Amino acid sequence: MKKIYSVIFFALLMTVSQLAFSMSILLVNDNGYKPDRVQVIEQAIKDAGYTYTLYDAPTEGKAPSFDFMKSFDVVIWYTGNDGAGLYLWNGDDTNNKAIEDYIDGGGMFWLQGLDFLYDRYKVTDTVFQDTSFVYKYLGIKEYYGQSHKDDGVYSDGVPELDTVGGNGIFSLSPLKWVYKTMYYVDALLPTNNAKAVYRMGPKGYDLDAYFSGIYNEVGTANKSSRDSKTGKVLSFAFETARIDTPENTAELFKEGLDYFSQFASATIPVSSISIHTPNDTKTIDVNKGTLQCSATVLPDNATNKTVSWELNSGNLVASIDQNGLLTASGGPTGNGTVWVKATAIDGSGVADSVEITISNQGEPSAYYVLLVNDNGNGTDRYQVVDTAITHAGYPVDVYNTVLTDTFPNYNTLKNYKFVVWYTGNDGVDLKLWDVSDSANIQFNAPLKKYIDNGGVVWVQGLDFLYDIYGKKYTDVLDNGDSCIAKYKAGDFVYDYMGLKAYVAQSHANDSKTGVAELDVVANNGICTMDPVKWTYSTMWYVDAMEISDGAQGIYTMGPSDYVFASYYAMMANTIGKGNVVTSTFETARLDSQDNADELFKEVLDYYKNNVNSVGNNYIESIGIRVYPNPVSNSAHVVYTLTNSAVVSFKLIDVTGKVILNKNLGNQPKGLHMINFSVDNLGLNNGVYFYTVSTGHRLHTGKLVVNN
Repeated sequence: MKKIYSVIFFALLMTVSQLAFSMSILLVNDNGYKPDRVQVIEQAIKDAGYTYTLYDAPTEGKAPSFDFMKSFDVVIWYTGNDGAGLYLWNGDDTNNKAIEDYIDGGGMFWLQGLDFLYDRYKVTDTVFQDTSFVYKYLGIKEYYGQSHKDDGVYSDGVPELDTVGGNGIFSLSPLKWVYKTMYYVDALLPTNNAKAVYRMGPKGYDLDAYFSGIYNEVGTANKSSRDSKTGKVLSFAFETARIDTPENTAELFKEGLDYFSQFASATIPVSSISIHTPNDTKTIDVNKGTLQCSATVLPDNATNKTVSWELNSGNLVASIDQNGLLTASGGPTGNGTVWVKATAIDGSGVADSVEITISNQGEPSAYYVLLVNDNGNGTDRYQVVDTAITHAGYPVDVYNTVLTDTFPNYNTLKNYKFVVWYTGNDGVDLKLWDVSDSANIQFNAPLKKYIDNGGVVWVQGLDFLYDIYGKKYTDVLDNGDSCIAKYKAGDFVYDYMGLKAYVAQSHANDSKTGVAELDVVANNGICTMDPVKWTYSTMWYVDAMEISDGAQGIYTMGPSDYVFASYYAMMANTIGKGNVVTSTFETARLDSQDNADELFKEVLDYYKNNVNSVGNNYIESIGIRVYPNPVSNSAHVVYTLTNSAVVSFKLIDVTGKVILNKNLGNQPKGLHMINFSVDNLGLNNGVYFYTVSTGHRLHTGKLVVNN
C-alpha cells in the first residue's frame, strides 16, 4: 500500500455543521484535474445549512460502492472541469452499476460538472437510446454540442443560464460565471419523461434552444417518499464551482438541497462510537505490518452506522483504508505513534480515537527514495515514476504536494538517501521553489538544507524553470543568440543545478517541431541508455540548457540536426556535499515503461554506489528479542544497535502503569542485554508490554508472565 503523509490524503473527511441533521449528503469529488476545486462546493453546502461527507475518488482510486452510498439520502457527484477517466464511468467508460443501484433504490443523485459526457461520448451530436444510462437515469435524450466549441461566433462560450419557468426546483436566474462566458457547457435535450430546469442563454444565444440542467425521476413516478423507490436525478452540465459569487453558489445549492430534503428519510443520529482492535492490540511491531480496526456504533437502530476512518500521524508514514485497516509503511519514517479516529458520517459529529504505536519499520541498509509529486496538472502521472523506481529495485515513499499544499520538511527529507522531485507537465506555482525574494530564487528551504547536508536531489519535468523565469526572451548568449535567462556564479541555479543559461524550449522556439529524442553524452559516467524517446513523436516544452563548467552533461537534445542539438536537457552537478540532477523533460512520458525503468536504475545505481548522501541518518535498533517468553523468573531483553544511541527501557502493565523504567544512557554500536527479575518486581501472572527506545526508534512487544 502506498504511503501518504497527511490526514487530508484519506478519501473520507468529515465536515460538520451543527445547522442540520435532517438529510445525509455524500459529496463525491471526481475532479482529478483540479482536485482542490471541490472546496468551493463544500463551502456552498455548508453555507446552504447542510452537513456532508466527502469521498475523494481520485485519492481513493475508485468510485464509492453501492453499500457505502446507500446510507445517504443525496449523492452530489462533482466532476468539475475534468473530462478524462472519470469514476462516474468507472474510469473505463462503462456504466457504474453502483450508481444505477443507488438510484434504483430510491436514491437522489445530483451530477454536476463540465465534460462528463465528453469523457465517454467524444462525438456530438449524440442521440441516446432509451436503454442507455444517460437516457434512462440522467433523462438526457440528445447531447447536441458544447459552448465555445459549437456556438459559432455569437459569444464564444455561454454567457449565462436561465431558469425554465415552472420547473419547481430552482428560481435563481440568471446563473453567471466568474468568467465572461463559460466554455464547454453541454447543450442537451431532455427525454419526454424528464424536465429541463436551466436553459442556455440569454435569449438569442446560438444554443438557446438547448438546456444544461435536467431533472429526471426513475422508477415509480409521482411519489413523494424514498419508500416509493423513485430515484431522483438532477444533471448540471456546467462547472458549479465557477458561479459568479459564493452567495449565488450557496443559493443554488440551497434551492436544490431544499427540494431533495422533502423526500429525505427520517434519521436517528449516532450517539456513541468505540474503536476496537483484535485482542485490544495497540501496537504494530512487524515491518510493513497491519492492524485491523473496527468500530461499534450506537444506538443499534441508528439510521447510518457507517464511519469514516482518519489517521493523525504527524510526520510518521502510515495509512488507513476505509475498512479500518491500518498499514505501517515499512519505510524509514514509519516508527512512532499515530492516532486512529472513527467519525460518524451522519453529521452528528460523534467520534472515537485510539493511539497505536508502530515500531521496527525499515531496513537500515536500504537505499530509500522519496518521490515528491509536485505535478498538479496531471495528478496521477507520478505513478509511472513511482513504478520505475520500484522496478529499479529501490524502496520508495511518496509525498504529494498537490494534496498537502506544501512541501516536505527537513525532518522528513533527511531520512532518505535520494529525493526525486517530479513536476511532470506542471509549470505553475510549484512547491519546488521559494520565490519570496525575486532577486534570489532558490529551492524551498528544507530541500536546500537537505542538499547542503549531503542529499541527492533529482529535479525532473517540463516547465519548472519556466514557472519562475517567465514567458519572454530576456537575455542573450555569449554568441549573441537570444535566450530566456542567463546565470552566473552566485545565482542559485548556477551554483546548485549547474545551469549557465536557459536557452529555449522545444516546440515553442524550434518552429513548432518539438524535440524527437535525447542523445547520451559519451562517457558521462552516469547514464548509457541511448537515445531517450517518447510516447509522442516529439516532446514539447523540453528546456534547452547551457551548463556551467563544473557540471556534467548527461543528455543533449537530438538528433544531431535538431536546432538545439548543442544544448543539454539532463545534467548533474555537485555543490559541497550535495548533488543535484536536473532533467528538463517529462520522465513519465518515455516511450516504454522498460526504458523508464532503465533510466531510473542507471541514475539511482550511480548515486547509491558512488555518493555518501545524507539519507537514513537515523539510529536503528534491530534484532530485539525477549527470552524466555512466557517468563517465570528472570527475563532477558537482547537488542542490537547499528549506531550509538541513548537507550531507555520500560515495562508497562495493561492499565498503562510503568512497572520498570531503565534509562541506560548512551550505548555504543553492537549487541546489548537488559536483565530483570519477575520476582523482584512482584509481577502477577498476565500480559505486560515493553518498549525499547533508541531516540529515533521505538520497539514494543509483549511479555507474558506465568509463575
